[in-house]
Amino acid sequence: MKKLFAVMVAVMALVAFSASAWAQAAPGNTVVIGARIWQDLGYQNLSKELTTNKKDDVTTAFTNLTTSSYFNALITAPDKTTGAKIEFGLGAKIGNNEAASLRYAYGWWKVGNCKLVAGLDDSLLGSLAFSAKQGLGAGQNAKLLMSEWGYIYSSRQPLVRFEYEAGMFGFSIAAVQPAAQALPSQPTGTDIYASLPRFDITGKIQAGGFLTMPGFGIGTVKYQGVAAGWDDSATMWIALLPVKYTAGPFTVKANIFTGNNTDIEWDGGLSAGLGAAPKSVPLFDAKGKVKDTKATGGFLSAEYAIGQLTLVAGYGMVKSENDLWTKANGYKNEDYTRNAWFVGLPYDVTKNFQVGPEFAYYNYGDNVTTGKEYGNEWLLGLYFKFVF
Repeated sequence: MKKLFAVMVAVMALVAFSASAWAQAAPGNTVVIGARIWQDLGYQNLSKELTTNKKDDVTTAFTNLTTSSYFNALITAPDKTTGAKIEFGLGAKIGNNEAASLRYAYGWWKVGNCKLVAGLDDSLLGSLAFSAKQGLGAGQNAKLLMSEWGYIYSSRQPLVRFEYEAGMFGFSIAAVQPAAQALPSQPTGTDIYASLPRFDITGKIQAGGFLTMPGFGIGTVKYQGVAAGWDDSATMWIALLPVKYTAGPFTVKANIFTGNNTDIEWDGGLSAGLGAAPKSVPLFDAKGKVKDTKATGGFLSAEYAIGQLTLVAGYGMVKSENDLWTKANGYKNEDYTRNAWFVGLPYDVTKNFQVGPEFAYYNYGDNVTTGKEYGNEWLLGLYFKFVF
């Protein structure tokens, strides 16, 4: 009940804020209220390797209001040069587990071809414009948009971002709060901190139905209190090339990426969906030397619209490698690969209501230490989206 009350308070506060902004507008800010209800209904199957008992496959039914649901307000000044966006995420799962979260809270100022954004937002590295139409399982097991299975999304972090766009070209640079600074201390008993923000840089080329936003991101965290001779810092970086092309009813989206320790900063906030599978993070060897985990991967999806129905299919893959994963160190595998694919039939019942039948399959690859399978997972069901 306390969580439900918190949700109600958050929603009422947003309504009151937006109503107040509207009422006090003179000569008049423009305030637009929006909402999205995103409900999942389906089945999730975990192979025995992923279950608690480790002996039996488990298939469970789920019906969740995912936290991709939201209530928001978009505010624009009369001269159109400044504005703000505030958005609360809303969710509910098994056990009356209701929750409200802050998804966006930023302001912007635009002059000429330049734009300044400050607040809680994504950095545009791995823009949502390139995301696959994979939407089942976000509330059940952190499965959304093929994030962590080939698609890269910067997550929403506090940032300051500068953008420039003229004609078909543009670029942006963002100073971002490093997500790694919130990680548990590693090694144990040390303090982890960032002396500089993370920096995400993206370009933009758009011509007709073609769009690409190549990007590069880099961040560093430091450790205070490590033993003498140990490394006291770790660096995360990523290089990304996403593309999107639309011709009539057909759309294809794809990206490829490479980098070190990418799961710390550019995981879309969905690394929890990987369970115990290896993640692209820095590891320390016995002598206190940082060993970066290299990651490469990408995804490809295709969409074909037939009236109100869209046929969607996609495949994603991520491969990780670390110098510690060698047979000389007792590991069975010297690299790790996971992959996934999905098919869906999203149908626009009205311009505000969509139903999306979907099947998605996730193969977690082989355990680098034992060589045995990590297991696999599948999701089958529908998602219902009401967007206003």
